[in-house]
Amino acid sequence: MIPVNASLLRRVSIVAAPLLAVTVNIGLGAQVFHAEPSLLPNYVRPAAAVRFLDRATFGASTLDVLAVSRGGYEEWIDAQLAVPPTLLLPELIQFGCGPDQPGESPATCPNYEAEPHLSLLANAWWSHALYAPDQLRQRVAFALSEIFVVSDRNGTVQNFPSTLSDYYDTLVRGAFSNYRDLLEDVTLHPSMGGYLSMAKNRKEDPALGTRPDENFAREVMQLFSIGLSELNPDGSLRLDANSMPIPTYDQDVITETARALTGWNYDDGAAPTSDLLRFLWVLPRVGMMVAWQAFHDVDAKEIVAGTFLAAGQAPEQDLDQVLDALSDHPNVGPFIGRQLIQRLVTSNPSPQYIERVTSVWNDDGSGVRGNLQAVVRAVLLDTEALEGHAIQPESFGKLREPILKLTGIWRKFDAVGGTVFTPILADEFFGQRAMGSPSVFNFFSPDYASPGLSVQRLVSPELQIATHSKVTRTSNGLTFYIVQGNTDLVEPGFSEPVLDLALLKAQAADPAQLVALLNLRVCGGLMSLETQTVLTNYLGTLPYAVPGLPDGFLRAAEALIIVAASPDYAIQQ
Repeated sequence: MIPVNASLLRRVSIVAAPLLAVTVNIGLGAQVFHAEPSLLPNYVRPAAAVRFLDRATFGASTLDVLAVSRGGYEEWIDAQLAVPPTLLLPELIQFGCGPDQPGESPATCPNYEAEPHLSLLANAWWSHALYAPDQLRQRVAFALSEIFVVSDRNGTVQNFPSTLSDYYDTLVRGAFSNYRDLLEDVTLHPSMGGYLSMAKNRKEDPALGTRPDENFAREVMQLFSIGLSELNPDGSLRLDANSMPIPTYDQDVITETARALTGWNYDDGAAPTSDLLRFLWVLPRVGMMVAWQAFHDVDAKEIVAGTFLAAGQAPEQDLDQVLDALSDHPNVGPFIGRQLIQRLVTSNPSPQYIERVTSVWNDDGSGVRGNLQAVVRAVLLDTEALEGHAIQPESFGKLREPILKLTGIWRKFDAVGGTVFTPILADEFFGQRAMGSPSVFNFFSPDYASPGLSVQRLVSPELQIATHSKVTRTSNGLTFYIVQGNTDLVEPGFSEPVLDLALLKAQAADPAQLVALLNLRVCGGLMSLETQTVLTNYLGTLPYAVPGLPDGFLRAAEALIIVAASPDYAIQQ
């Protein structure tokens, strides 16, 4: 293995002098990136590649850092767009029969229990986050899952894990699709139907004293499309003559929208009828919900932005017009675009950044609105995304979500192995797991601000779950995974992914070189000078050779534990 020269590592950080040549081993063992940047027209410095990949994937793996460094950002994105989606449902089907799977029923799966399938789903999600080749798609799908929220904490949802896996697959497939299409897929998915009670929603019945359920009608506007107040293209509030925010809708619009969305239910394989008991008893299953005409309100309605729905329309017609009105609303670009920026890049994007993304949302350059592939590209390649750490160092970046801290460390140090207990421990260690938020409002609000940030008019959504106990448990959890889960010191009972610390050990003889390497691979070259100095001095007090341990192991493991728990890693820049 070729040693890493500390001065070269410092040169590839963002504060470096111009780089004329680079010879940097970033974790491929004998394979070393050695090239004249002038010969690579799209060359990206490794530190910048790490930062970019921390936004675009579940962690900057060695192979991806090499690919971005050599070919540039756009070439990497193009390659990712060509990778077929990695899906969850096929794994659940292969695992065993479920009554909600295609072609199955309670009768064909007499010994079915939901819990083993739910556990498999959780394990499969972690496996895809760590190892799926379509990392950009998987990362965007996770971001979308925190906007179009469905949670297995809901009793209906958790009893049908195959359907839930297909919901997440819907986000995976739709990550680079058109927003209007994705909004329809989300709206008609049985997991969403059960979670926000659009399934089995029916027209008013005066005899039974029932009215249409307004749950989904409210949330599809408040959370999935236009938000509460009218926005300018840069995300700022539009104000009325009294300098007050202008609501996007009121209670009447919610009521009318709920009426327009009546008559949808799970597909039980038979033709829909007017049988109320059958309508109420049909169970969720994989496949979009279908219209049950007899339960649809056919009277005229007036929905968002004064859109009029004529009387006598079928459920499909009303649905199309509702979704068209929402997806065409000028709020959608700044409202959803800002949240994608927050989930992937920075909590406090500038108005100019939001407006540039909104412009692409409104027109991808070929007249298409809501092209998510173009929007994701605009989010990741914006000048503010790539240079925000230098342009606005005091406010750029975001707090890493707890589970992304773990996936990041695993991927940066080429972990291998499956997860067995991590999905079970995720709530305890990290207070977070995919598809497991406590409500439709996700784990945190995009507008959450601690008191200290609020006075600065800044937000930090992830701080909403950064309680004292969870911060401590996350740090303890990362320490556990590093100490127990490595190729040198694996406990017999350890069954989670195992880190390769060989590169760190190779630099451990010189604490300064070890810290420089961690600065590059973990912090993308943005570790503070104070942290570098304190950590280098501390590591110098530790022995390089310890009886019973490989040379350099103590320093390597201790250094990684400290950096993983540091503010420098906690803040993604």
